[in-house]
Amino acid sequence: MGNYDVLVCGPIFTDVVFSAVSRMPKLGEEVFAQGFEFTCGGSTYITSVAMARLGMKAAVLAPLGTDFLSRYTVDQLEREGLSAAHAYIVDGPMRQVTAAINTDGDRAFVTYQDPVDHAAYQEHLVQALDTLEATYLIVNARPEFVPVMKKARSKGMTVVLDIGWDDEWIYSPELKELLQLGHVFTPNLPEALAITGKATPEEALLELSSMVGLTVVKLGPEGAMFAGPGGIQQVAGQPIDTPVDTTGAGDNFLAGLLTGLTKGWTLADAIRLGNYCGARSVLGIGGTAASPTWEQVTEEFE
Repeated sequence: MGNYDVLVCGPIFTDVVFSAVSRMPKLGEEVFAQGFEFTCGGSTYITSVAMARLGMKAAVLAPLGTDFLSRYTVDQLEREGLSAAHAYIVDGPMRQVTAAINTDGDRAFVTYQDPVDHAAYQEHLVQALDTLEATYLIVNARPEFVPVMKKARSKGMTVVLDIGWDDEWIYSPELKELLQLGHVFTPNLPEALAITGKATPEEALLELSSMVGLTVVKLGPEGAMFAGPGGIQQVAGQPIDTPVDTTGAGDNFLAGLLTGLTKGWTLADAIRLGNYCGARSVLGIGGTAASPTWEQVTEEFE
């Protein structure tokens, strides 16, 4: 039996990141980047690494294969003090690759994924929860993970919901029903507005808070907002004058938030730590190059 602060479910991507690109190339053109990084990424990896650097004990329950990229992923996890011992391993390739181009403060992606047997992966996660104990379970808010959420809730874990932008799913009434299985939800503002159909951040926050007890809406450089006993509160962000790469800023925010909550901090202070981690992370290429350590937090965070 393993005891962890957090269990993190979902795929891990191999990221090929081109940064400081002067403009997006047109078809048939070649444009040179001034920066390059080959690393692992995706919410599962970024959040896990960011929490490990903050001193949290995390188990990574990602689908992996026997291919070169999966072996590279395991190596990267072990370098960060994380283990793939509870991962879902398939006998074959499990390639999840994203090419990212960062230009003029924004980014574009091209992604390839080998198909995942969701039924088998779901069964693996449910069985893993029989032997693992944790305070938090981070999982994507998708129908295939409902049995996993219910299993975690039955064991007294706090279910933290993640969501990636999907043009159909994000507007689905079914998503609103599924969110009620979660305890913590940290959408960014576009996601919050899309899910609720509301016109203002405040309206969106209040509706989401009625579905998920602890909802924090991320506002980018402006910080984040939550609904507390005294009404809606906004926690100021830490704007960065020259961000290098905003990939994974939200995942670093979540890592800081959960670390603060685990240490017993107030929600506002935990959000401040999340804002610090998210802001610090945009100073490097890729989602984890500049993710802060706890030593950096003690030196820089006020």
